[in-house]
Amino acid sequence: MKTFLFFISLFTVQFLYAQSPTGYQRTYRLMQSGDWVTDKNFYLLTAIGQTPAAQQLIRQDTALQAIGRERATLLKAHAQDTCRTPASLVTGFRWSRADSLRLQTALQRLYRQNSTAFDALVTKHLRPSGCYQRFADMPNSELLARAWGQYMVGINYIIDQYGLGKKMRYPRIDSANYPVNGRYYRTVLKDLFAVLAERADSLTLFYEPSLAVARQLMDVNDRDEPARHEPMEQRDNRPAFEAVAKTDWKKFRYAAILIPGSGPELTTTPLSPLNKMRLDMVASRYRNGWAPFLIVSGGYCYPFRGPYAEAVEMKRYLRQKWNIPESAILIDPHARHTTTNLRNANRLMIRYGFPTDKRCVFTTTQSQTDYATNAAFDARNLRELGYLPYRDKRRISPHDIEFFLTFESLHMDPLDPLDP
Repeated sequence: MKTFLFFISLFTVQFLYAQSPTGYQRTYRLMQSGDWVTDKNFYLLTAIGQTPAAQQLIRQDTALQAIGRERATLLKAHAQDTCRTPASLVTGFRWSRADSLRLQTALQRLYRQNSTAFDALVTKHLRPSGCYQRFADMPNSELLARAWGQYMVGINYIIDQYGLGKKMRYPRIDSANYPVNGRYYRTVLKDLFAVLAERADSLTLFYEPSLAVARQLMDVNDRDEPARHEPMEQRDNRPAFEAVAKTDWKKFRYAAILIPGSGPELTTTPLSPLNKMRLDMVASRYRNGWAPFLIVSGGYCYPFRGPYAEAVEMKRYLRQKWNIPESAILIDPHARHTTTNLRNANRLMIRYGFPTDKRCVFTTTQSQTDYATNAAFDARNLRELGYLPYRDKRRISPHDIEFFLTFESLHMDPLDPLDP
């Protein structure tokens, strides 16, 4: 995070032009590179990859070329050298304060000389995507600088967690699969560089070598959670997604009922006792016409490396026990915490076309409503997300909390690579 803030303060000092800031646009369609994990963690890179003008300027810049060559050369060297420890192998692909200084100089000059091309990248893709929604009030230059900062922070986080074995934000469920300093993992890392060396010469953009290492580290640990079930509106969520446009919202008190997951503690148990209680309560609310849609939220979290997605099992339970139609149930199989249960539900509603001025309701067991209405929960959201993924939150019963969604929820999080 210090690297991110240092980079931003350097890069933005000269470029505070008076553009008209805008953010998410409902008509914008997110682009795909063929790698959902990269798209979700680093949308800036996806946008560059499909914007030939900006990509060519970055590729041809001699200062950025030098940075890229250094890292591609290091990647090839590690395939043959005597480095064996995680620290000696992966540290050179992190972004340090010194790297920030070099990038600041190069990117600042590149923007100044080619502001039209980079403004088009920001205006046509980064702003309307919503992926950088918290920066929407900033001029193009600063928004772009912060997007680059998030790239560096995200790469460092992945390398720290899955390359160096550091205990990051959620170690109980997000840590590396193996002891990183053990013999087996050291062998895996060495062979990882030998594999990447075969395509090092094709990594022609300065950020690609570090991205390749980070992505390979995630693959080594089977961390493909962001890609699972995507594209959801064409798969698990298709019936409900198609029903949204046909809904008469005036008939309902709420736009949706959100039900957060609670992971099972046993690998043999697909649905926890708490989840069953929550779903039984929600079924009665749905039958009483509270809302046209239920959003079940929870990913592959508990126990560590468990086989079940909470949301998938919750949907199955509602369908089988309560005969609730598939067209009324949206799944969020990525959230890993109560904070992101709310954030991800907001994302689905915004991107799927729900009315954003209509209240929603968060329904769960009493212990969780106690927690979610406590000031400590607000503090946690501000600490981990940087904002509150709700507004006008109000508890209306022991099990129900009303709230309005927030557009800041669209903003991608570089410190949660499994659910950015």
